[in-house]
Amino acid sequence: MRIFTSLIAFLLIVSMGKAQDQGPEMVLVEGGDFYMGNDYSANADERPEHKVNLTSFFISKYEVTMKDYAKFCRVTGQRLPDGEPQTPINNITWEEAVMYCNWLSRASRLDKCYELKRDSSRFTVTLIPDANGYRLPTEAEWEYAARGGIKSKAYAFSGSNDLEEVAWYINNSGNTAHAVGQKKPNEIGIYDMTGNAMEWCYDWYQPKYYQESPADNPTGPATGISKVCRGGNYMCRPDVLRNSRRFNLDKSSNEGLAGIRLVKNE
Repeated sequence: MRIFTSLIAFLLIVSMGKAQDQGPEMVLVEGGDFYMGNDYSANADERPEHKVNLTSFFISKYEVTMKDYAKFCRVTGQRLPDGEPQTPINNITWEEAVMYCNWLSRASRLDKCYELKRDSSRFTVTLIPDANGYRLPTEAEWEYAARGGIKSKAYAFSGSNDLEEVAWYINNSGNTAHAVGQKKPNEIGIYDMTGNAMEWCYDWYQPKYYQESPADNPTGPATGISKVCRGGNYMCRPDVLRNSRRFNLDKSSNEGLAGIRLVKNE
């Protein structure tokens, strides 16, 4: 009887461990330096190109899907946008995105990455830099990962110079999002960083930020009006889908086809 009881206890512990380990599949992005931006762009906010040094981090292999996000909505009562289960979540606000990150961290028994405060007129988010939970990528982390990190082949888009290989966009999407992971991954094995859903970054948007950005692990301006989005979406034209292209949306907007790509500290 004692052996049987011990076996049951052992199986319960193993089962609990597996449940806690269930989370998004993450890819290690080895730290290094790269030139961020594009001196040849017609858009002034992509200039100047500047050298950035990043420490290693993990990034999710796929965008957060509708199925993933629905779990958060069931528990918290948040709004669930329309979409098929395996398509990327989109049309959520930046505020909803950071709340999802904190919820997933707690569900995974990890430390939350954001201190959230809300009153009648303001929603304030403070990054906890050394937390081990899930968070949004900084703009620099996003571009470095999209370019392929230390394995970069200097493609125009994330994983190829041929958009058809890597992206759902206006010419092939049929005006709708598609299941994640159907196109070719980039050099470090990440899918859909170009097209499909736009991806929220942590940073405030400032058009001239590149003129003053620090070289080491930049996290964006201290304040701002809108937040950075990257990667374009399934409604974008080819000319706006390059890796260096910057977008921005009001943090309370849920109309930009923007979703979530998760990051964790190494």
